[in-house]
Amino acid sequence: MGYSKYTEDIEKIHSLNIFGTFLDFQVKLIIPIHHCPFCSFETQIKDQFEAHLFDKHRDAAIYLEYDDHIIPERAAFTVRPVHLKVRCLALPGGIEVAVQSNSNRRINRRTSRHYKDGQLLTITPPDEEIVTISLGLGPYRKEYGITFKKQIFAARLTKFLIDQVELANSRIATWEWAEAHQFKTDIVQEPGLSEEEQRHRLAIFEYFFGLWLEGNAKSEYKRHLERSFEVLRDFDEPLAHLISNYFLYRANAFETISPKLPFPRLRCVVAFFQGANMKPPLNMDSENLELLPCEIAIADADEAIFAAVVAYGTEDFPKALQLVEIAERRRTQSDDQAAHRLTFLRYRIAHGLGKMSEARSLAERLTRCGVQPFRREAELLLRQR
Repeated sequence: MGYSKYTEDIEKIHSLNIFGTFLDFQVKLIIPIHHCPFCSFETQIKDQFEAHLFDKHRDAAIYLEYDDHIIPERAAFTVRPVHLKVRCLALPGGIEVAVQSNSNRRINRRTSRHYKDGQLLTITPPDEEIVTISLGLGPYRKEYGITFKKQIFAARLTKFLIDQVELANSRIATWEWAEAHQFKTDIVQEPGLSEEEQRHRLAIFEYFFGLWLEGNAKSEYKRHLERSFEVLRDFDEPLAHLISNYFLYRANAFETISPKLPFPRLRCVVAFFQGANMKPPLNMDSENLELLPCEIAIADADEAIFAAVVAYGTEDFPKALQLVEIAERRRTQSDDQAAHRLTFLRYRIAHGLGKMSEARSLAERLTRCGVQPFRREAELLLRQR
C-alpha cells in the first residue's frame, strides 16, 4: 500500500509537470554577438569579427601612439628610448606585438609578446636603426617601420626656391650643361641660408641633375639620385618628403612608403604597385593635386606609367597598354626596377582583359623578381587552377 501510494504520487507530479522536465532545467547556452564599434557589422563568430576589424577598420582598431598622438606607419624619432602605447580598444583580449631590429639580422627572428590596450612598448635602438613593429591577431598584421636618426633637419621652402624648382620643372627637358650649373648656383646662393639649408638645396640640385642625366641616357644618373635621397630623407619638409618617396617608388620599395603619404598622385600609384585592386577608379583629377606649393619633374617613363595606372583604374585597358608601350620606349635600359613595374602592369592589364594564359606567363616572370608585392600576387594567381 505504501509503495503503490508513493508511485502514484510520483506519477501525479509528472502528469502535472510541477517541477518541469529535465530539459527545462538545462542552462541555455548564450552565444555572444560581436558588434563592430565602427559600423553596423555584427556576428556571433569571433574569428569573423576579428577578420572584419582587420579588413575594414585596421587603422582604427589597432594602432600605436606616441605622446598621445597616433603615429604613421612610417615614423622617425631622434629620442631614445621611445615609449609607444599599444592601442586595440575593440579587442579586449589584446593583440600580439612583434619587434624586429635590423641590428639583429643574424638571428633574423622576431620577439613576440601579448599586449592589451594602453600598455607601453619601449624600444631602445642604436642610431640609424630601423625597427619593424608588427601588430596583429592570428594571420592579420599591421606593420610599422620606425626609423631612429641621429638628427632630423628642417629647411625653409622659400618663395625663391619654389620659383626655381618650378622653372627647373618646365625647362629640364631642354637643359644644357650651362643651365644645369646655373640652377645649382642659383638655389645654393639664396641669401640667408643656414648650413643645413645649403645641404638641402644641394640635394635638390642632385635630384634634378640626376633626372636630367637620365633623360640624356647617362649611366651616372643613379649615383646623383641616390645622393639626393641620402640627404633629403633626413629633412622634415614636404618637398624633401616627395623626392624621397619618389626615390623609394623608383626602387620598388613600396612597403616602406606609408599609405598615408600626403601626395595623392604618388600615393595612388604606390597603392597600385603595393597590390591594391584600384577599384573604384583612381581619384587623381585636377581637384586632387599634390599637397605642395610646387611639384617635381619625374622621369619620362614614369609619367607614362602614372598615366597607365590611371587608365587601368578606369578599366580603359587598351589605353593602359598603349601607355605601357610608351613607357617601355622611354625607359632607361639599365633601369631594371622600372622593367619590373612594367611587367606587373602588363600582368594586371592581361588579367583585366581576361587573357589568363598571358597573365599566368607574366606572373611566372614576376615570381622570379625581387619585388615582394609583385611576387606575392603572382604566386597567388599561379596557385589558382
